[in-house]
Amino acid sequence: MAHTFTSGPMTLKPEWIDYNGHLNMAYYGRLFDDGVEEYFTQMGIGEAYARSSGHTTYSAEFRIRYLRELPPDAVVRVTFRILDLGPKSLHYAQEILHEDGWVSATGEGISLHIDQSGPRVAAYPAEIAARLAAEAKAHAAEPVPEWVGAPMKIRK
Repeated sequence: MAHTFTSGPMTLKPEWIDYNGHLNMAYYGRLFDDGVEEYFTQMGIGEAYARSSGHTTYSAEFRIRYLRELPPDAVVRVTFRILDLGPKSLHYAQEILHEDGWVSATGEGISLHIDQSGPRVAAYPAEIAARLAAEAKAHAAEPVPEWVGAPMKIRK
């Protein structure tokens, strides 16, 4: 996935490891969120944007698929890819990649652009919308992962 954003390396913290000896499920969400934040900062809609503009982003929905346990000493990177873009929101996919190259977990979410004075969902400013549209176009060159939008069910 050449156009997908990939975060810098992230090291698991000892306090994130549960009594089963692997990363507790709550911290997969933390890793995905840290990956989103790194990407949004690069796109100009991170913390500095929230503080200066009165606008921010909220998660409306997020789903994690746990594929392979992360051991206590793992170093990972998190990907981010826009799947669809609207004037006030975006649909995205993520993966947590172990430093050896295998996928530990996938995430799929909807992010909303928020005017904090309401708070209410609001359109992206023109310059942000243009930047996100260019990214969405680049990301559209890649095939959509087969797990995107898949229903949750028991496999038999």
